[in-house]
Amino acid sequence: MECSIRPGLVAGLAAQFRNRSLSEEDRRRCLAAALEQLMQLYPADVDHEKTLLLLTMLVAKKVADHSPALLQDVFHTTVTFINQNLLAYVRNLVQNEMD
Repeated sequence: MECSIRPGLVAGLAAQFRNRSLSEEDRRRCLAAALEQLMQLYPADVDHEKTLLLLTMLVAKKVADHSPALLQDVFHTTVTFINQNLLAYVRNLVQNEMD
């Protein structure tokens, strides 16, 4: 899965995160667009939310590895994205672990 994240995508996201004129919402949209591109590579029969969560975390890691100075911004945007798009899935994962 990690191999599907091209260096060009990572560099492009890093450049967008460096652009201080972009709002937090604009950064979230950039992340969402990149993830949408990556999701196209996976068959429809895979668990969509699980794949999206894994790709979200992998992309965040790769962007932070590429540009360590962006770690705080990348982390914040990633958490916001997960809260807005995958919160129910994450809660379900936690609840299933506790049962």
